[in-house]
Amino acid sequence: MKRHPALLLLSAALIPAAAVVVVTSPPGCRLQVIPDYTWAVTYKAVLRLSPGCMDGTALRVRKSSTQNVRREGAPYQPIKPIQGAWTFGKTSTVPKNELWTVYTWRWEWWDAQAWNPRTQTPGRWTAAEVLNATP
Repeated sequence: MKRHPALLLLSAALIPAAAVVVVTSPPGCRLQVIPDYTWAVTYKAVLRLSPGCMDGTALRVRKSSTQNVRREGAPYQPIKPIQGAWTFGKTSTVPKNELWTVYTWRWEWWDAQAWNPRTQTPGRWTAAEVLNATP
C-alpha cells in the first residue's frame, strides 16, 4: 500500500476542533481528588474538575505508582488491556471499582500544555490536587 503525504496532511487539517478539546485543557482547569472513604491502606477517591473548568471539558486521568518505576525511570501504571487512562468529565466517569486507590498511588491528569523535560516536548502527566474533605 502506497502512502500519500499530501493526503495525510489534508486529513490532519480536517480534524474537527472538538477532537482537540479532550486532549487539551483550558488554563486553570485541573483534576481534584477527595479521599472520601478510608479503609486500611486504601481510600475511595471522589474525582472532580476544578472550578476553573468550562462546561464540556473532559480530562484524561489515570492512576500512577509513587514508588515503583519502569526501567527508564517513568512511573509504573496499572496494566489495562483495553485502556490505560480514562476520559473524565461531566458526561464521562471512571469505573467505580477503579476509584479505590492505595496510598502509594496517585491520580494524574494529562496536561497537554505543560513542558515535559524528559521528552523535550509539550504534554505530561500532572499530579491531581488532593483536597481533604471536612465534615
